[in-house]
Amino acid sequence: MRWLSFLLLGVVLLTLQSAVAPRIELLGARPDWLLVVVVFFAMHAPPRDAVIGAWIIGGCADLMTIERLGLVALTYVFVAVVVVAVRDYLFRDRALTRFVVTLAASLSVCLMWTVYSRIFYDRAESLFAELAVGVLLASVYTAAWAPLVHGGLTHMSRTFGLVRPRYTYAG
Repeated sequence: MRWLSFLLLGVVLLTLQSAVAPRIELLGARPDWLLVVVVFFAMHAPPRDAVIGAWIIGGCADLMTIERLGLVALTYVFVAVVVVAVRDYLFRDRALTRFVVTLAASLSVCLMWTVYSRIFYDRAESLFAELAVGVLLASVYTAAWAPLVHGGLTHMSRTFGLVRPRYTYAG
């Protein structure tokens, strides 16, 4: 993988995540474009590079929060490891696959963060509202961006040094 182009993408994504995502939130739910990119690289990059890339993106995202350092990085590494483990069983170039894998990853990450925040902090909003908006709606909204973002990154795969598999229809 070409790390310089990956780092430039990371800088652009972190800027978009902090500046644009709050402006396009839907009923209080923001898309997590960083997670979408972590899933993309976990589906297409070599396994070691995918995990290192997820850790880098998560570490940079950790610097944008006031949470304990390493929480976002650890969850993104978890997502990358799981997606790398199952990616050989998926049709990676299908929009539905991109949506479903990102939805599953986002649901698991948002649920882990919700459990974490419920354990360590006194939350004012109800658990039902937090699960409905913070987990379900945010995950669906994030996953809806996946086919678009993955499609754009797939066209730029040579820039990142990723090989594109060539599927043929044998029917």
